[in-house]
Amino acid sequence: MADRISNFPDSILCYVLSFLSTKEAVATSVLSKRWNLLWRSVPSLDFVYPGGDEYVDEVACSRFLLSVHSFMFLRNTEQPIHRLRLRCFSNYNDYIFETCIKAAMRISGRLQHLDLNLPPVIAVPSVVFSCQTLVVLKLANLALKNISFVNFPLLKILHLNSVTFSEGSDLLQQFLSGSPNLEDLKVKNFSANAAEKFNRFSKLVRAEVDSHLVPLENVKNVEVLVLDGIYLKDLVFDLRNLVQLKLENVSLCKDWVVVLEVLKHCPKLQHLVVDIFEV
Repeated sequence: MADRISNFPDSILCYVLSFLSTKEAVATSVLSKRWNLLWRSVPSLDFVYPGGDEYVDEVACSRFLLSVHSFMFLRNTEQPIHRLRLRCFSNYNDYIFETCIKAAMRISGRLQHLDLNLPPVIAVPSVVFSCQTLVVLKLANLALKNISFVNFPLLKILHLNSVTFSEGSDLLQQFLSGSPNLEDLKVKNFSANAAEKFNRFSKLVRAEVDSHLVPLENVKNVEVLVLDGIYLKDLVFDLRNLVQLKLENVSLCKDWVVVLEVLKHCPKLQHLVVDIFEV
């Protein structure tokens, strides 16, 4: 069976390897000479530090970062990177994080999927925010600053989770204004200026937002909606396309009137989930 698989062209084998973590893809190099260097051309890079955020072993983290750094610069630079996922809770040697992100952007030319979950001290290079080939962008636990321009004409999925902006920044509004073709939007768990002046998303299908950051009117045509609280003052229109609704942090004592009012504005609703907490 292994011999039969080895007869496939490099492009197919690299595509198969792209479904593995990068560590697993490199491990296949021991199978045979045929597989020895295939990992260098895999278009999907997935680096996840195995430790959690409770305790960081600096020696283990150092080895992890050095392996990431080595891998990036041993790749076949003629093969583009389409997907990069980098997750690590330690800020140990933040220079390597920044260098690897820049290298991925430079090598790829056609990066489509970027997923970063890194400590707030890591500076996300500004080149990321003008990458016009991105289709998926997921940022978590990052602090963004000094970003003057955002342009994502092809972006379909944007997830911003526990991302902080500089005080007084309108970066959230820049993100939304610079991503006109979004289909899936998540804006959760951080403080920032509300985004008010941007066009409604004509293609948006799913939204998970804090309504005080993203006005409900701008996502009113979605089919799937997740809200962390909702207010009667926001219910001045119908959610005509809404099929699935999840309401989080609903007070058992205070919010049921609002929940009932929401249902009046959702004529096509099929699935409702309410997360209740008791005061």
